[in-house]
Amino acid sequence: MMKSSSAYTVRISLIVALGGFLMGFDASVISGVVKFIETEFDLSKLELGWSVASLTLTSTLAMMVAGPMSDRFGRRKVLQVAAILYAISAFGSAVAPDFISLVVARMVGGFGVGASLILAPMYIAEIAPPGMRGRLVSFNQLNIVIGISIAFFTNYLILQLGESQADWALTLGFEKWKAMDAWS
Repeated sequence: MMKSSSAYTVRISLIVALGGFLMGFDASVISGVVKFIETEFDLSKLELGWSVASLTLTSTLAMMVAGPMSDRFGRRKVLQVAAILYAISAFGSAVAPDFISLVVARMVGGFGVGASLILAPMYIAEIAPPGMRGRLVSFNQLNIVIGISIAFFTNYLILQLGESQADWALTLGFEKWKAMDAWS
């Protein structure tokens, strides 16, 4: 029974730690699209800065309210809402027709980032047995770094594929920056 319980706890911790992966990915993937959104939406430097910073700023706000909300509604429920916000943000970023829509989509994602950044390690620590707690909570930190790394690698890959002029890439009809930001 104990072995089965430990395996279940590890599995749940890995799933919850996906919030760390998404946080790292979401915060970093924008670096590969700034030159595209600047020209696509004819942005000033201030607007470009806002499009990059909007996720971080709203995640800061989310971090301040996520704890009290999770005390009231439960960490699991708030983490589920954060996952939904990530999905809404990805879709909104992919179809954003203008600068304001893109910023709003990134701000929605920021709320998911902030909530998961605070609550994922807390939730993992609460469900983990004392002997495994540190190891399981570190999954979240590891996933943040993996998310950052994968964002940079996917940015590179998409840029390479976009410049390849492959028929299948041209058939998709997505602008390169929208494809990269939608993965966030």
